Amino acid sequence: MPADGSPTPRPRFRDPQVNLYSGAIEASLRLYRDTLGFPETFRTPRQGPPDHVELRAGPWSLGIATFDALESQHGIATRPGPPRGELALWVDDVDSAFSWLVSQGVAPERAPEEFGNERYTLRDARLRDPDGNRVVLVARAGESPTPSNAAGANPRFSDPLFNLYVQDVERSLRLYRDALGFSETFRTPRAGAPEHVEVKLGGLLLGISTVEALRRVHGLDGGGGPPRSEVVVWADDVDSAHAWLTASGYPSLSTPHDFAGTLRSGWVADPDGNPIQVVARR
Repeated sequence: MPADGSPTPRPRFRDPQVNLYSGAIEASLRLYRDTLGFPETFRTPRQGPPDHVELRAGPWSLGIATFDALESQHGIATRPGPPRGELALWVDDVDSAFSWLVSQGVAPERAPEEFGNERYTLRDARLRDPDGNRVVLVARAGESPTPSNAAGANPRFSDPLFNLYVQDVERSLRLYRDALGFSETFRTPRAGAPEHVEVKLGGLLLGISTVEALRRVHGLDGGGGPPRSEVVVWADDVDSAHAWLTASGYPSLSTPHDFAGTLRSGWVADPDGNPIQVVARR
């Protein structure tokens, strides 16, 4: 709260990205950069093995960083555990894209199948990246593949969405939608407690889904264990934004500090313990 006792103004959060933490960063790059086609835009250090690489995932950035860098630079210790987040990609033909990725050495988790309700039916399949994070392929059921895909060309991946699996969607929305300023774009079901809600800030479309729905609809487990991913948002003043979030009830994981020469960051935890990084240029 300011010295005069007036309420602390709500910070402005912008330019979100997703970071995945990896124990095998070069193996992760072979999937996300070389196979899925996300172009590399930044890495540090520039020479030798990287500890952080950023890729362009459609309209937003996907960062891949090492577990060791997160701990040594920011004091946050995490390691592989049950996945709580996943990267979803739209494709023209789920079956052919799934087969092609498996032929490229990507580990399959669940073969293509259909799911949905009276308003829409989707077809999806799930694979695992080198650290066990899920990669989901999705298309609308019944749509014909494009001629290039039907002819056996490399699949076209588009419209990336990052999903977080949580225990209580409405509780998570109070952070991502109400505090951080993401705008709600979709929810299902429309009435009653939601199982899946999509929110958007800048170019990032973030899905928030229940662990229970993941198990019931797809037969998969999610949540629990140490987090392996985080949502990153930029702010004008990291210290005041971090203080505002902690005052709003979100526990600090790492207090604001300088790193990488020109950046300042602090971390808080969402209601399920997933890290939220707030960052600014010094």
